[in-house]
Amino acid sequence: MTGYTDATVIRRTRCSVAGVLGLALLLLGAPAGAQSGSPVVTQHQLQMVDSRLERVERLLDSGVLTEMLQNTDELQAELRRLRGQVERLEHEVRTLRARQHDESRRLEERLALLEGDLTAREPAAPVPEVIDTLPDADEQGAYQAAFDKLMSGDYPEAILNLERFMERWPDGVYSANALYWLGEAKYASQDYEGALVDFQAVRDRFPDSDKAGDALLKIGYSHFELGQADQAREALNRVVSEHAGTTLSRLAQDRLRRLDGR
Repeated sequence: MTGYTDATVIRRTRCSVAGVLGLALLLLGAPAGAQSGSPVVTQHQLQMVDSRLERVERLLDSGVLTEMLQNTDELQAELRRLRGQVERLEHEVRTLRARQHDESRRLEERLALLEGDLTAREPAAPVPEVIDTLPDADEQGAYQAAFDKLMSGDYPEAILNLERFMERWPDGVYSANALYWLGEAKYASQDYEGALVDFQAVRDRFPDSDKAGDALLKIGYSHFELGQADQAREALNRVVSEHAGTTLSRLAQDRLRRLDGR
């Protein structure tokens, strides 16, 4: 309620009607130049105005207008309450989306690191610890040893083993992957300039490799970390256009949003 009562509504409306009636009497007066003594208002017109006034009074006495005003106040209060609930829910949804987005990004980056190379594992194959101590190790065994170092988080040893691998098998079966993981090991060690050189070498030397797309993504990442926004944007946009609908494209779009501050 806003303080309205039946008596208030009736009093205000009756005053308004009385004012309208007075105005009507003036407007219905005889035209200029009419004979004095001519009736200003006919009896029929007075009866019509009186009849309408009675109908308005009955409507006011019934409390219909007061109830309408009360219902309007209640609806406005309910609308304000619902609007507050909607705003709280929108805030909660935005918070949950941001949290889910961050978790999804971290998961996809980790999957991208592991994707494609787990199939290269063969439990029965010997796994030498250091390539230099096993000069007769075959290419697969040497690659597996270097890859295991990377997966264990021993990045300095992984870099050493992968560099020696590339010296021995520069064009071997696993060379494209080894060169890519060499870049990954340097990237994880925050040597972004060295990582950029290796990722670009994957693109130049092994353009048809399965790792060519991943290398392009990490070229964009490396430029991003080095603060080279234009080069990062160019590489990431190429990933989006060349690998649409893939995890690579989603990761590139996410980094582009970070680059644009969204």
